[in-house]
Amino acid sequence: MASRLSSGTLTVTVSENLVITHATTSNNIKHVKTTTNSIAGVAQINSRIYTLKASTTHTLVSFASDPTSGEFDTEDFKYMRITNLDDTNGCTFNLTDTSDATLAMQLGAGESFIITSLGIDGNATGAAITSAAHTVGNTVIVTGNEIDVEIVVASA
Repeated sequence: MASRLSSGTLTVTVSENLVITHATTSNNIKHVKTTTNSIAGVAQINSRIYTLKASTTHTLVSFASDPTSGEFDTEDFKYMRITNLDDTNGCTFNLTDTSDATLAMQLGAGESFIITSLGIDGNATGAAITSAAHTVGNTVIVTGNEIDVEIVVASA
């Protein structure tokens, strides 16, 4: 079956806008930056909001080189955003590679984390890492409180 859909370009824009007011003069400090990244070849966009139960580990996204039902293809991956929609509580999210090594990050209330590559690596010695030799297999969220998170995955 031929598709009537063709891939497009996902545009991701990050904006920073800060004014620090000087107490006695008009010498305010302004920081205004916008960074835009265009990601070509996106044919699928998946967006979902999950309500995660308290004190529970949740596997939300899985990747595989030969995906089955519910997994995303590692070769087609383009972009992922994880956003903690809670206004009070944080969570920990883990990117676990195919050999079970894990990168863990705190994600505070209202915060987002964006990745555009599934390549990760790390070590316990503190030595410089020269390549990202492992591929993310799962994205897991660990919660202490019930929270809502949004996951967006774009792929070819």
